[in-house]
Amino acid sequence: MRFFKVLALTLVASLLLSACGAATAPTVSEQTDDGQRFLISLPRMVVDIDDAGQASIGGLSVDAVNNLMPGMQLPDLAVNPFYVDWMRNTNIQHLELVSGDDGVFVFINGEPLPYLGWDGEALSNLAIVTGLTGLPYGQLITKLVPIVQRTGLDFAVKFPMQAGATEIPLRDPSVPVEAPEMAEEQPATFITRIDVKYDENGVPTMAGISSRDLAEAAGLYLPVELTPETLAQIKAAGVNEMRLVTGNNGVFVTVNGQPLPHIAWNDAILGNTADMYGQINPDSPYIALAKLFLPELDNLDIDLRLLFPQ
Repeated sequence: MRFFKVLALTLVASLLLSACGAATAPTVSEQTDDGQRFLISLPRMVVDIDDAGQASIGGLSVDAVNNLMPGMQLPDLAVNPFYVDWMRNTNIQHLELVSGDDGVFVFINGEPLPYLGWDGEALSNLAIVTGLTGLPYGQLITKLVPIVQRTGLDFAVKFPMQAGATEIPLRDPSVPVEAPEMAEEQPATFITRIDVKYDENGVPTMAGISSRDLAEAAGLYLPVELTPETLAQIKAAGVNEMRLVTGNNGVFVTVNGQPLPHIAWNDAILGNTADMYGQINPDSPYIALAKLFLPELDNLDIDLRLLFPQ
């Protein structure tokens, strides 16, 4: 299986870097629901990108690492020189992804950004999504949940530094990565409650007005109708409701009331995101808008519900 091949490649490469610091330990119990133990906690893997965009791991090129692992090959990790120059010119020194039992956390220059959060229930519910897409992986996803939650991975990509820049240290790997504190409840600045109901023909209606009513009365043609094929997939998966809710701690999606992995944030993370946008895009005309809008995301109270025929 591809997952286990990638895991084996990561394990071998991480063993080469065992001096790179503490392992990324999941905080969930090592014992799964069926009583078996499973926990893999790997040290940080640092991929260095040179001026030409070529990658190396622990001073070894990807080709050299692959020569140590016959039959198991790391993918090409080269980066387009355009992006290398972009990162250097904007002083983006490193990007880090840390995966554990609470989700996949993202850091740029050591600063946390919005991340993908989950728990065991949300991961298991991804099987519903595979039904919507017609992919036959529902049972496999359910079986992989305890493995994903109990595998600690830490990937860092370092870019060439610009001349005269002060080195920004990587995040201390000995400090456990945990979901940040929830943002304090604040009065919402924007509140939306909308139900959209689809009929047997895939035509949506909102507050008694259908998409075809809008097209006929106002000449407003919106690409929101569902094709018969899509509607059939939704019915086959047994989905009668999808819901998107935003709040002070992120964006949450449920299917038939069951939670999926979500995008999570708090006040500090949204502030970091606005600052990072300005740093990465110094010539953008939207920097002021980003600094105004992004920190306000936690004050949006949006609840959108899609209802499907059964």
